[in-house]
Amino acid sequence: MGLQVLRRVDWRQKLDTQRGAVLANELKNNACKLAKWTVQAILAGSDQIKFGYVSRVNVRDSTKHMILGTQQFKPMEFANQINLNMDNAWGILRCIIDMCMKLPDGKYLIMKDPNKAMIRLYDIPDNTFESDEEENEKQGDGEGDE
Repeated sequence: MGLQVLRRVDWRQKLDTQRGAVLANELKNNACKLAKWTVQAILAGSDQIKFGYVSRVNVRDSTKHMILGTQQFKPMEFANQINLNMDNAWGILRCIIDMCMKLPDGKYLIMKDPNKAMIRLYDIPDNTFESDEEENEKQGDGEGDE
């Protein structure tokens, strides 16, 4: 338990003295998430985006957490700081839409490869991800139609 407390104190000290380095490390490890949240904040017209550093109170208990620190930014300023170019983001979206428009009608799944800077588009069966209830509604099973 003493080691766990020591780790938590180290994080707090790093957040207090080297907040920029902690953020840079998070950007390195979670760049996609931070970019996604930043774009969402920009599209929503938010005045601020706030990031929180959270840790478990006890390593073995996933239900109790404590806030170690927070940082807030103006979304466009943070986007500039992380080199997020909204024109590029719109261009990527346009490219994906153009690619999808060329495909035959159907159901597709788009996934980002976690280890590469690439996305993959999969053709999947039409009933994929539908529950039995949704399937019954589509088939018009007669319930409630009278």
